[in-house]
Amino acid sequence: MESSNATDALKTAADGLRILFIAPAPRAGTVQYTHNLADALAQRGHRVVLATGVGFELADYPRSYEAIEVFDRYRPRPLRLLRFLWTCLTFRPQVVHLQGAQHPALYILLWAMLRMLGSTCFVYTPQDVLPNSLRPYHIRAFRYLYARMRHVFLNAKQNEALVIDNFGVLPDRITVLPIADLTAFVRKHVIPEPPDIPPGKKVVLCFGLIEPRKGIHTLLSAAPEVLRQVPEALLLIVGKPLMDIAPLQRQLTDLGLLERVRLVPQYVSFAQMAGYFSAAQLLVLPYENGWNSGVLASAFGFGKPVIATRVGGFDEVVQDEVTGLLVPAKDPAALAQAIARLLIDEELYARMAENVQVAARNISWEAIARTTEARYEDVLGIGANCAVSQARQH
Repeated sequence: MESSNATDALKTAADGLRILFIAPAPRAGTVQYTHNLADALAQRGHRVVLATGVGFELADYPRSYEAIEVFDRYRPRPLRLLRFLWTCLTFRPQVVHLQGAQHPALYILLWAMLRMLGSTCFVYTPQDVLPNSLRPYHIRAFRYLYARMRHVFLNAKQNEALVIDNFGVLPDRITVLPIADLTAFVRKHVIPEPPDIPPGKKVVLCFGLIEPRKGIHTLLSAAPEVLRQVPEALLLIVGKPLMDIAPLQRQLTDLGLLERVRLVPQYVSFAQMAGYFSAAQLLVLPYENGWNSGVLASAFGFGKPVIATRVGGFDEVVQDEVTGLLVPAKDPAALAQAIARLLIDEELYARMAENVQVAARNISWEAIARTTEARYEDVLGIGANCAVSQARQH
């Protein structure tokens, strides 16, 4: 369902840029990021359309852009595709902004189709630098895709070397942007649904997709020492599994943690998410490798200190001993000590919680939109016709 104010925004923003965002996945961090950026750009006077997947999870939330549900991973949707193509022909976007790293073949196909519009320029925010499930053709597909993008936006400085070395992107075609709170709309428009937490518990929350690189087994290995030092601690691991969780469940059983560590292997609603974040004392991100984290940004939005490993550009966001604690990856002992310390030291916790709120206010979607807008204008100013520049690449 499209919001009524989206049509009004498209009518009144006649002098702004025409921007088409493409984020095929209808749920989770990538489309939440795109929603916030698209909304901030629309509020700055640009005409913005988002093409996303069927079942767009933000369809009923207020927004200032138009959203169309096009993509369906389960079956073809020819009528929706025709509507999308008609929208592109009539909207004639000046900028097509691809979002996400899960569908390189689809992005290449869309690029091949939409470049026929003429003067459209293509830019890209991969979010994750590589897909969750890396296939043999992906590296070649990404090299082809990156070569056809006029600009690339990354969410961590650490990722810059990866795309330069692996995909041949020139440094002057890269802008690094922080991630603001992905789920600020949750606190504005959602009534939290509190989880069932026994009184007096200190909740440590690990939230987000469950996959091998997230280091969940390291967190479970750290749990016995945390619980020894802080008996009232309760660890919650919440998120949709992208891996076989049977080994994690066996590890819980072997460590005797079934009553003190709660594994919730599902994608939860926004109301449930708000309940978990509100109940948590702190967030823990024990990643072994990665590229960025929208969960980290949301934790800051909820005013929660973060314990994270020194991967994925987390140390570009978490200031050690100020807004959280940083520990080495794959080190259960260091992780346990950091968690226990932050749960026990009330003065440290209070100081960090206050610093987190200040840090969250300093990263806004309006500021990110301003920088993004400036890069769009730079790209559109390269040569008299971007389509000619792109054609030369073939």
